[in-house]
Amino acid sequence: MPELAEVELARRIWEPALGQRIIAIDTHPHTRVYRDTPAASIESSLSLQTLLASRTHGKRLLFSFDPNARSVPRLKKELPSLPPPQAMLHLELHLGMSGRLFLAAPDYPTAKHDHFILRTRELSLVYSDYRQFGRVFLHPPVADPWSALPFEVLDRRFTLTYLKRVTSRRGGTSLKALLLDQAIFPGVGNWMADEICWRLPCHPAKKLRDLELGLVRKVSRQICRGAMRHVADKNSPRDGSEGFSPGRYVEQVPPPSWLFQHRWKAGGHCPRCHSGLARGTVATRTTAWCPSCQGAA
Repeated sequence: MPELAEVELARRIWEPALGQRIIAIDTHPHTRVYRDTPAASIESSLSLQTLLASRTHGKRLLFSFDPNARSVPRLKKELPSLPPPQAMLHLELHLGMSGRLFLAAPDYPTAKHDHFILRTRELSLVYSDYRQFGRVFLHPPVADPWSALPFEVLDRRFTLTYLKRVTSRRGGTSLKALLLDQAIFPGVGNWMADEICWRLPCHPAKKLRDLELGLVRKVSRQICRGAMRHVADKNSPRDGSEGFSPGRYVEQVPPPSWLFQHRWKAGGHCPRCHSGLARGTVATRTTAWCPSCQGAA
């Protein structure tokens, strides 16, 4: 599943459409991606409106539209000024396990797994998901539909005091399970959790009560920052048609000094001590670690 940096890169793929008006919407209304909002409601709400802004939170994407664009056509190339936040419509996307975003020509013919397409006069913004684990839905009209979400790891409010508070009753939880909890570490997924455990270094199954929480916070922020730099910032947004498998969705990945490049290689070795890596299931997820550096649980 795409993690925070891959999701940010996906957001940037659709960025060229900012300021453009939606003139048509294609959907596959009976697919599972519309389990939260009927496709017909999305079509009627977003038709002829202008895409004004986009942002991410963890593994979530949010695209915001101007509800006044029906009566005021946007003909200028520059991005129009933002309306009051409470006046905007917000479309949220989750990529799930296999979802991907890409750009295509305005006359792009819909393919089998293209469940949602926003068309402007210049572009087609395509959301494709062959496994249909992702979601496409509209939020009720509010100023900020994400106001109640937990702080992201790179948010300045993600302090040690905050982390202590949200983990106060989780002392018996394994480190790997804690890092995968989107209510505490939004955007951190399987490969990033393994990377954090390796950098600490600490066995993924070690209990939170046995860890120094300040160090967990420090290293998790380092890995999130590094992932954004190596995946989101060092790769030009491509059309996304290759999906999100490593080595295909980006040209640049974290360097060989990271566990990332070694964790699934046959005979993979720790990039720090060169011992053979171990693999197993921790917190229900396939996990890689270095028995020499990270010890036992």
